[in-house]
Amino acid sequence: MNGYERTALVLRGERSDRPPVMLHNFMHAAREVGVTMREFRTDPAAFAQSYIHSIEKYSLDGIMIDMDTATLAGALGVPVELREHDPAVAVGAALNDLRAVDRLPRPDVAAYAPVQVWLEGVRRIAEYFHGAIFVRGNCDQCPFALATLVRGMEGWLMDILDPDLEAAAHALLEYCAEATSQFLRLMSQTGAHMLSNGDSAAGPSVVSPRIYRRFALPYERRIAALAHELGCSYTLHICGNTKAILADLATCGADALDLDYQTDVRLAHELMKNSMVFIGNLDPSAVVALGTPELVEAKSRELIDLFADTGRFILNAGCAIPATAPEANLRAIVRAAQSW
Repeated sequence: MNGYERTALVLRGERSDRPPVMLHNFMHAAREVGVTMREFRTDPAAFAQSYIHSIEKYSLDGIMIDMDTATLAGALGVPVELREHDPAVAVGAALNDLRAVDRLPRPDVAAYAPVQVWLEGVRRIAEYFHGAIFVRGNCDQCPFALATLVRGMEGWLMDILDPDLEAAAHALLEYCAEATSQFLRLMSQTGAHMLSNGDSAAGPSVVSPRIYRRFALPYERRIAALAHELGCSYTLHICGNTKAILADLATCGADALDLDYQTDVRLAHELMKNSMVFIGNLDPSAVVALGTPELVEAKSRELIDLFADTGRFILNAGCAIPATAPEANLRAIVRAAQSW
């Protein structure tokens, strides 16, 4: 059974021979082949080779193909700082007054060069492995998180509390939903088997569950439905402790939830074991980057054992693995799954 077959079985709710490993390791993968983050986001060959090397070196079943959390924002005119050795970050806003949302130019994410690098990189990886591993083409931000970048965090969080601005807030979310949807449509043509987005700004670490249900969940459902229309499975990622919205997340329509190490994994297991796949959720810093191989393997086995009654589980870190994580620790993750 190869990595694609193993992961596809799990996503169908069937048991595989062992838990698949699908890592979120773009920074680590680039560093191991000596590729800077600037090269990674400008050269599709370097982008693809980083992942190919990591997949083959660690015998991964699947890979989450990511670039940064600012690509869609940059495509919508948000100022982005393009760092040499770190992922790009948004450093400003494209909309200084929510009431001016109708003046924003129509989204055209395909015209943004980093989007094309991302897409071409996924295409090369999918062609190289030719169905042997499971390819998850991440598509950057969900509409709520993207709106946070377009408007700016402080302004957006104030705006959504003002009833007089609710219509304008939804207009911005519709605008961002169009951008996110464009990226999903493009990604679905690369050979990726799964599409995914992040929506961490919509999590309880940033906004209340009431705000999440009103302004984020409806758009997450639309994006998940679009992925399915495009013939792909879908995963949603949210950072932080998601306990307060776990029951809501279980209704978002995703095939899988990729959740942070701060999430109550036992509660997630109870809510998801009969309907959704849990992806995660090793602590990427304290465990994967800074822990011993023995600790990494032990924590991996704890997760595997917890989900052993369902099979709806893919082993990963709870968020992006730091570039400095030791090789021995990544091998310990894979060893825990392969020896189950």
